[in-house]
Amino acid sequence: MYRTALLVLLISSTVFCFVAPPSQATLACLTCQATVKGLEPKVLAEGDAVAEHEVEALCLKEAPTPAAEKSCEEYGDEEIAVITDLIKKDVPPKTICQELKKC
Repeated sequence: MYRTALLVLLISSTVFCFVAPPSQATLACLTCQATVKGLEPKVLAEGDAVAEHEVEALCLKEAPTPAAEKSCEEYGDEEIAVITDLIKKDVPPKTICQELKKC
């Protein structure tokens, strides 16, 4: 009886401690926030001169996993314009990513 209870306790604690991998939406949000944070100094120094390939390169560098890299390819001129405009207005990265529908 004691061994059965111990086994059940061990199995249940193992099941509850399992951490599920983040969803694609969460990865997109985390990657977006890291990318925006990385872009802040460049945008504040250079203004609107941030090119799409620079954003994608920074995003790929900041992507926490290969699964998140797909979201890096989705940044186009419109998204970059939104990012640069909001960074100049001192909008927090999470709010910028929510505006871009990444979070």
